[in-house]
Amino acid sequence: MTNANDVSGPLDRYLSILEVVLASKQGLTLAELCKILDLPKPTAHRLVSALGSAKALEVADEGLKTYRVGARMSRMLQLGRSDSALINYCQVVCNELVSELEETCYVVKLTPQSAHTIAVAVTEHGYRMHVGEGAVMPMHAAASSKILLAHQDDTSRRRYLSGPLEKLTPFTITSVRQVLSEIEKAKKDGYATCVGEVDPSTKAYAVPVSSPVGVFYSVGVTGPQFRIDKRPMAYWIDHLRDAAQKLERILEMPHLDGAQFSTGPRGATARRPERKAAG
Repeated sequence: MTNANDVSGPLDRYLSILEVVLASKQGLTLAELCKILDLPKPTAHRLVSALGSAKALEVADEGLKTYRVGARMSRMLQLGRSDSALINYCQVVCNELVSELEETCYVVKLTPQSAHTIAVAVTEHGYRMHVGEGAVMPMHAAASSKILLAHQDDTSRRRYLSGPLEKLTPFTITSVRQVLSEIEKAKKDGYATCVGEVDPSTKAYAVPVSSPVGVFYSVGVTGPQFRIDKRPMAYWIDHLRDAAQKLERILEMPHLDGAQFSTGPRGATARRPERKAAG
């Protein structure tokens, strides 16, 4: 009978190589693999060659002999990744953020038609904001939508703002020119605000989440204006940026990048939300 330890030793080394290669962004050379895993060069070469023959690894740079994940392993990872994976990660980040800020927090995705929430965490305060999963965020009014538009080209901005802009509250801006000006300011500032533009009693902040293919996500916080104003703007923005950085690292994970979830002209359209929300 084969001893389990006899099998787990080589298998463990194969898996260790795959793990560190997956963790790298640009791939690793044989020398780097030897250093990271403390392997003799002949052993590392034998393991890498076997993984290459099985198409689990491939050479990314012939000159440097840099190894990256191969086509077969890529397919395996893709099969194990559900479309809901990103949403699950976003929900974790939202849950952490709401525990810090004690106000409703959410992640918004830009689709070819609109922007809507994909993850929401609500505060335990008695007064809760009506932001639910799948809620539409008005392109011309919500902070989360405005910061997304801030990172699109001018043609895309105008397309999203085409048609009559609804006067949701007395504070809603309905002039395309003024909205574009506010969007440009948001791009320079690095964040967007919504002060009573969707709900007259609320205030919201939002920051962009960058991905390898652009900005198609934002993270925001909203609450009653009297509560939001109790803390300086920097308090909210700093926490949101920390959350955005976590999401950016998630988007850089293999097979969980912007290419899979991007929403440009050829991107897949997510299910169409039906409700509008503040923020």
